[in-house]
Amino acid sequence: MLKGFYFTLMFEIFKHEGLVIETPEQKITQLSRELSALRAERDRFNEEAKTWAEKRDKLHEEIKKILLEARGFRDKRDELNNEIKFLKTIRDERLKKRSETFELLKSQRQKIRDILATMTGRSLKSLEEEIARIDWKIQTEPHSLEEEKKLVKQVKALEAQLQAHRQIEHTKTELENLKKEAQMLKDEIQADSSKIHELAEKSQKFHEKMMEELEKAKALQTEADEMHRKYVETKEQADAVHKKCVEISEQIKNLRAPINQKEEEERKKQQMDLRKKNRERRFRKTEKRQETQFRRVQNPG
Repeated sequence: MLKGFYFTLMFEIFKHEGLVIETPEQKITQLSRELSALRAERDRFNEEAKTWAEKRDKLHEEIKKILLEARGFRDKRDELNNEIKFLKTIRDERLKKRSETFELLKSQRQKIRDILATMTGRSLKSLEEEIARIDWKIQTEPHSLEEEKKLVKQVKALEAQLQAHRQIEHTKTELENLKKEAQMLKDEIQADSSKIHELAEKSQKFHEKMMEELEKAKALQTEADEMHRKYVETKEQADAVHKKCVEISEQIKNLRAPINQKEEEERKKQQMDLRKKNRERRFRKTEKRQETQFRRVQNPG
């Protein structure tokens, strides 16, 4: 047993030193073992690359679902934002109208002050009674033309005062209507603002949920990128080993070519020898048969 071990060891040493010449068959055997090992290594790399690709693709599917969820939150947020935008437009219109109403209120109050500045301070009832008394006096008592003109002038002055009172009353009515309109607009503006605030909070929540999903997707994408990097790295290793397999296969093919040619020549030679032997055998049989027939002719009895 030790003798065999030393023989193998010495053979490897002589081989390494170039003192032993390998036959093509030995070289093919050695290369075939290397090729088998390389194919196993290549298949292992390909299997590992397949595993990384499957993990990467699984993460991509999960990312798609997360992005779909984020898109749903985004759509809801945008829908609410559009509603907010519409409500703000309505509120701005109401604010503008309320501002205009305040200007009218200011104008009407000034109008009342201006009218009051021209009045004597007598009440509406007092003026009506005074006008009625003078009218009655004009109609029932005899007056000179000068006196009648004077009374008519008094009535006109009183009627002007009366008209001022009526204008004030009318303006006050308009003023109250304007106040009611301003209050209504204020209530509507407050309702709009409250609704806008409520929708804005909902929109913010949907936005936060969207951002959370996007952060999840981002983290998974980083992980998927790492899986892809490992896939590419392992695939490159598999391709490099496969290239070596192709090179060794080509070496084996080149080594087998002369052997196959020699075997083919040997096979053809064997076939030719076999055909030659068959012809010789048939020839001998024919000669023997002819010789037998000749003897029978020479010795019929």
